[in-house]
Amino acid sequence: MKNTDDFLLDEETERKRDRLRFAQGMSDFVAVVIGVGLILLLVLLLVSLLNWLKDDLWFMFGFLFES
Repeated sequence: MKNTDDFLLDEETERKRDRLRFAQGMSDFVAVVIGVGLILLLVLLLVSLLNWLKDDLWFMFGFLFES
């Protein structure tokens, strides 16, 4: 009877380990997706900032040289 109980305990432990491994993999996947989204958002913000700076510099230097 001892061997059967050990086998069931090992099987249950393996199932728990598999569920935890699956949850860990899913959380890694979600973290990567969120990270890529944040990187894209930051790139868009940087492009917007550079476009604003370019337009502002053109306006400023155009105004200075017109006078």
